[in-house]
Amino acid sequence: MAATTQHYRALDAMRGVAAIAVLLFHLSWFVGYTSSGALAVDFFFMLSGFVIAHAYDARLGAGGMGFGDFLLKRLIRLYPLYLVGLALAVAAQLALVAAGHLEMSVADTAESAMLEAAWLPSPFDGSLARIFPLNGPAWSLFFEIVANLLFAAFHRRLTSPVLAAIAALSGLVIARGVMRHFSINIGWSWDTIGIGFARVFFAFPLGVLLHRHRARLPRLPAIGAWPLLALLAAMLLCPEHRLTDLVFLFVACPLLVIAGAQAGTPDRPASSPQLFAGLALISYPLYVLHAPAILPLRHLLDDVGWRAAALPVALVYATAITLVAIPVGRWDERVRARITAAVRARAGLA
Repeated sequence: MAATTQHYRALDAMRGVAAIAVLLFHLSWFVGYTSSGALAVDFFFMLSGFVIAHAYDARLGAGGMGFGDFLLKRLIRLYPLYLVGLALAVAAQLALVAAGHLEMSVADTAESAMLEAAWLPSPFDGSLARIFPLNGPAWSLFFEIVANLLFAAFHRRLTSPVLAAIAALSGLVIARGVMRHFSINIGWSWDTIGIGFARVFFAFPLGVLLHRHRARLPRLPAIGAWPLLALLAAMLLCPEHRLTDLVFLFVACPLLVIAGAQAGTPDRPASSPQLFAGLALISYPLYVLHAPAILPLRHLLDDVGWRAAALPVALVYATAITLVAIPVGRWDERVRARITAAVRARAGLA
């Protein structure tokens, strides 16, 4: 979910499509259909490896950026909206407790809120199934941060052969886990946390490798940016199945990243730049803010006996949260710009 430059507008737009697919996946109870939207996480991981390498590989390799500077940039990029999402999740959970729905106690909520504010899994004793029980999508952001920081900390040792070996071993772990659990929708719980590490340690290094060796990759057929977005959406919205999960992860996902990069390069510019920029703008706010209200909506429909209205409620909610993500994304840009300016001013004074 790293920021990209104008050279990869198609990839930016694909990030927005993937975020919408995650939203629809989490609304499966309402629509009565379980899609392959969980695969968007693996796409995010691989895309993150590609764009992190694009933005920082050379600077980290040449010593032009230290670990502290890298960490600060990543926190500025991700943390403000992450805190907003956590605050909404705490409010939603307390509302559920007040309404008598005790998925988590007040004590569990407080403990998880403190740990998740530090971007740590909770609770450490595993008494709750999810490693991030308040704001569900935060689990993948945790693995994203881990991969980012390890990439910066051990950059000089992460040669292409080392990255390839890490990806290969992680891929084997994922394949075994998917065949055992019948889906790639694993890694977010304490009993499958190892698969979560495997998912990021497969996709992120492979994304880095795709960027490092992009000049040697074959030029894929120019299908256009719009068909590429439609293809990604179709893959993420198709019915969930373990075999198609593995085909997407090992074959389609790398090809989509390559095709997206080639579709948005200067000699092959992406069409509809404003719409593509809009998809990029909503991707992170939509991903990090959409989940807290879903469980309260489910309980509300059950409590008032309106479960038959689940589908229209889901459509209204999906539309509303997507539209809300636009001003929130712009607000996030302003906040990050102010934080960056303050940090630079302080560094100048120092």
